[in-house]
Amino acid sequence: MATYRIVLWAWCVCAIAVSAFAQPPASQGPPPPPPQGGQARAPMTPPPQRSLLRIFLDCDRCDGEFLRTEVAFVDYMRDRTDADVHVLVTTESTGGGGTLWTLKFIGQNTYAGHEHIVTFTTPQTATADVQRKEMARILKIGLVAYAAGTPAISSLNVTYTKPAESAAVEKKKDPWNYWVFRLNMNGNLNGEELSSYKSYRFNSSANRTTENWKMGLSASRNENRNAYDLGDGEIFKSRSSSWSADGLLVKSAGPRFSVGMRANASGSTYANQDLVLNVLPTVEFDVFPYKENARRALTFSYAAGLQTANYAAETIYGKLTEALPRQRLSTGLSLRQPWGSIYTSVSFTQQLNKLDRTNLGFFGEADVRLFRGFSFNVMGDYSRIRDQISLQKGDASTEDVLLRLRQLHSGYSYYIGFGVSYSFGSIFNTIVNPRFNNGG
Repeated sequence: MATYRIVLWAWCVCAIAVSAFAQPPASQGPPPPPPQGGQARAPMTPPPQRSLLRIFLDCDRCDGEFLRTEVAFVDYMRDRTDADVHVLVTTESTGGGGTLWTLKFIGQNTYAGHEHIVTFTTPQTATADVQRKEMARILKIGLVAYAAGTPAISSLNVTYTKPAESAAVEKKKDPWNYWVFRLNMNGNLNGEELSSYKSYRFNSSANRTTENWKMGLSASRNENRNAYDLGDGEIFKSRSSSWSADGLLVKSAGPRFSVGMRANASGSTYANQDLVLNVLPTVEFDVFPYKENARRALTFSYAAGLQTANYAAETIYGKLTEALPRQRLSTGLSLRQPWGSIYTSVSFTQQLNKLDRTNLGFFGEADVRLFRGFSFNVMGDYSRIRDQISLQKGDASTEDVLLRLRQLHSGYSYYIGFGVSYSFGSIFNTIVNPRFNNGG
């Protein structure tokens, strides 16, 4: 017992000594407090005994290896809690089909309270290389103010390319009047000795976006064909197809309010639909201004209109055609913050002449950093279905069920996916080594 006490006492003395030597000198003092109210901000003094600024790059669309190579006057941290600056990057689509990038620089630790935002736009035609080079240029500009107090400042230079004096000052007239058109077609073929599969897809769209108006037209078609050799010369073939055309017209009615119209026409062999047409006038309100949509949004919308339907075969209600008044209520919450992102929505659709025919849907996804090195992500949806009015009358064959050629009755549907990740070890994430990255 005496030996145990001596060992315990020795461990305590060692722990106290190590703790004492690990503390910074008293002359350095605590880090300056963050600014409050109208007080002047504390100077951005880098942490003691560090050569480079530490940053955490929070960007889903960035080329991390390229940025770590091109922006080398900082250290990249694996976890945001170890960083001096958290760089939160969000993106939004522009009316011309390009991308608006927003970089929010959030000071932490001794830089707490020092925040600023930088934005830039890349056009629709910009390649991935052009986008990542522009991202690197803007990232450097945003970090210079933080790195000014570090030893890296001795190796930094600022260059400026003066525009030519003859450069046009007036904005050129857009010959397309803000309209952007897209066409896309793709397909795939695969098979084995006894089976084959073919799929074709076509998409097109035309969009026009200004400060006051948003207009959009789109169309798509899908074709799937299968063939199976069942032996003895028997070949089983199946075919399914679907198509849709959508129209949208939205008028801005203030920083939080908008009104518009949605129209949709569609057909599906799986859903027993030759032609289903929906016309729904809609209003929407956002609790937060639309200009903050990249970071946060809480919307409420209501739509009411008419649905007409022509069915490929007689339905379980004995219908080949019908016209139905419908309404839809929905709400959605979207957040993108330093701790992660969350999106959730609830929608309720009802047939107004048959109030018991409803569809209640829930959707949610989240990617959250719960604590140091540990993150959790989940995505799921659930629908309570009471409005399957297009179901084909009669029993489905075994082939229809196994190959999903025909929609079956269901009171609900759901999906859920989740994952967790935990990392530990070195706090640095700066070194780039691309060897064997391409299957070598």
